[in-house]
Amino acid sequence: MLTAWNNYLDNKQIDPKVPPLVANSWRRCHGRISPTRKIIFSQLNSTNLLAAQVASFDLISLARPVLEDIYQIIQPAEVAIILINGAGYILDLIASPQMEEKLRGFGIGLGTACSEQQIGTNALGLALIERQPVAVSGAEHYCIQFHNFSAAAAPVFDINGRQMGVVGLVTFEPQYQPYSLGLVAAGAKAIESQRQADHMLADYNTQLEQLTVILETISEGIVVWNGEGNLIHYNQKVAKMLEYPLHTLLGKKTERILKFPAFLVKAYENRQPLTDVEATITVGGNTVMCFLSLRFIYKKDELEWIIAIFRPIHEVRQLVQREVGAHATYTMDDILGESNAIKQIRKLVKTASSATASILIRGEMGTGRNILASAIHNESQRRDGAYLIFPLSPIPNELILIELIGYEEGGFSKHSGSRPSKFELAQGGTLYIQDVDLLPPEAQSALLNMLEMKVFHRLGSDRPIPVDVRVIVSTSADIEKLVAERRFRADLYYRLSTFTITLPPLRKRAEDIPAYVDSRLERLSAQLGSRLSLKPGVTEVFYRYPWPGNIRELEAVLSLAAIQAGSSGVIGLEHIPDKIIHPRIIVDDNLALVEIQPLSEVERKALQETAALWRGNLTQMAQSLGISRTTLWRKIKKYEIVIDGFNPDSL
Repeated sequence: MLTAWNNYLDNKQIDPKVPPLVANSWRRCHGRISPTRKIIFSQLNSTNLLAAQVASFDLISLARPVLEDIYQIIQPAEVAIILINGAGYILDLIASPQMEEKLRGFGIGLGTACSEQQIGTNALGLALIERQPVAVSGAEHYCIQFHNFSAAAAPVFDINGRQMGVVGLVTFEPQYQPYSLGLVAAGAKAIESQRQADHMLADYNTQLEQLTVILETISEGIVVWNGEGNLIHYNQKVAKMLEYPLHTLLGKKTERILKFPAFLVKAYENRQPLTDVEATITVGGNTVMCFLSLRFIYKKDELEWIIAIFRPIHEVRQLVQREVGAHATYTMDDILGESNAIKQIRKLVKTASSATASILIRGEMGTGRNILASAIHNESQRRDGAYLIFPLSPIPNELILIELIGYEEGGFSKHSGSRPSKFELAQGGTLYIQDVDLLPPEAQSALLNMLEMKVFHRLGSDRPIPVDVRVIVSTSADIEKLVAERRFRADLYYRLSTFTITLPPLRKRAEDIPAYVDSRLERLSAQLGSRLSLKPGVTEVFYRYPWPGNIRELEAVLSLAAIQAGSSGVIGLEHIPDKIIHPRIIVDDNLALVEIQPLSEVERKALQETAALWRGNLTQMAQSLGISRTTLWRKIKKYEIVIDGFNPDSL
C-alpha cells in the first residue's frame, strides 16, 4: 500500500489494490492538503466545545457506555475510542495511556477537527462523508503523519435517518485487528437502538401523560360515555358550562338528566359524527346554547366511547371576530402570461408546492408576489389548512416580534391576557410573510429558531410550543446586500431561500401584457355591468411603456380608463394618461427612474443657458453652439426667447 501511495503522489495514478473509498478520498485531498507536511489540527475553543457537547448531549450520554464497552473488549491493546459529531469534531474520547500520550503529542483531544477536509483521508472523516462503516490502515491515510495508525469507524443515525456522528476505534498499525470494523459498526447500531428505544419510551410516557390530562387541559367542554351509554368522564369546563354536578352521574346513564334535541338523538342512534352544530341542551332545569361535536370511537368494530365536545356559543363568536387571517384566493390560473419566464415560474411553483421547505419570492413591487404565494399554498398539500398573511411594512418595528411570536398571559406586562403567535394561527397551513427584509434582528432569530427546531416560545413563557407551518416570504429588496451589511442574518437567508422564485418585471416580459389587460377588463366589465374593450393602438402604447409599477400600475391605469370611458365601454388613447402615451422615464435594473425630456425642451434650455453665458451676444452664442447666426436667430424666434433680457447693457 505504501508503494501505491508513493505512486499516486508521483504520478497521480491509482493502484487497483487501493480501496475505492480510499482512492476517492485521495483525489478529494489532492491539491488541498500536503501529504508530507505536519498537520496543524483545528480546535474548538472551550466555549464552542461546550456548546457542541450540549447540542449533542443525547448522543454523548447514549454513546459513552458503548465507548466504555468497546474499550474493555479491546484491552489491553493500545487504542483510542472516539466519538465525533456531524461536523467532525471530537465530543468524547477514551484512550489507553500510550495512545492518549501519542494523540496529545499530535494535538488531538476533545474539540479536535477530524474531518477529511481538515486532516485528509482517515476513517472518522471518511465514515462521515460516505455514511457507512469504513476502515483505513497505514499508508491508506493520505497524510504520512498517520501511516503508523489504523482505524475503523461507523456512522450513527437517528430514527429519521439524519447522521448524528461517528464512532471510531484508533490503534497503532501493527495492532489493528480485522474485527475492529465489525466492533465499531455494532457499537454504532447499539447507540441507534438505544436512542430509538428511549425515543419510543419517551413518546409512550408523553402519550400517557397527555391521555391523563388532556380532558382537563382542553379549552372545550368534554363528556365521554362508554358503549353502553354510561358517563365515564367529563372535565370541569363542561360542568361549569352546564351548571350541573356531573360527578353524581358518573357510571350512570344520563338520558333523564341530559336532554338533547331530536336531531342530536337521531345522530347518536345512527352513529353519525357531527362537527360544531348549534344546539340547545336541557340539563336539569337549565337550558344551555352551545356548539356541539359528536365523535364515536370503535375498537375492533365495537363501539367503545362516545365523545361530546361542547363550545359556548359566545366564545366561538368572539373567536371568529378576533380571528385574523386570510384565504388563499389565487391559484395557478391567476399566474397569467405565456412568456418563457412565466412558464418557468409555473414549473417552479409545481416543484416548490410539493416540498416542505421555505420559499423566498423575489420581485419588484407590483409583480404579483402575493398572487404567487397564494397559488403555491393552493397547490400544496396544505391547501385545506390556514393561510395567514403577515405584512411587515405597516407594523411598527418594535411590535413585529410581539405579532410574530405572541405573548403569554401575565408574562408581558404591557398587555393583559395572552396573544397567539402567527405560527399558531397558521398551524397546519402556510404563513406568508411580506417584505421579510423588514424583520428586526430579534424577530429574525425567533423565525430561524422556529424553522430549525419546529418549536418556539411566546414572550414571557419558557413553554415550548411545537408548530407545523410552511413559511413563504417575499421581498423586493436586495437581500444579499442586507446580508453582506449584517442587517439580515445569513443563516436565516439560507434557510428561507431553499426555494427561490424570482418574478421578472413586466417590462421584461411585454408579451404577457395582453393577458393581464384581458383579465383586468373582464373583471372591470363584471363590476361595471358593461363590456369593455380597447381601441386600436392602445395595446401598442402599453408595449412601449416601461411600467415601473408593474402589474399593479397597469391595473390602476385600466381601472381609471374604464371609468372615463363611461357607458360606451370603449377605451381609447384619450382615456390613457399622457405619461403612458409619451413615456419620459427609463427603468434600469436597479429600479432607478430616469426622466427623459422632449428634444424641444433640451434645445430651449441649451439656448437659454448659452444666452446667459454670453450675455445675449449672438455671435458668441452661435460659435458656442456650432451653428450659424441665421439658424440661431430662427431658433430664438421659434422658442420666443428674449435675448435683450440677458444683455446687461440693455437695462
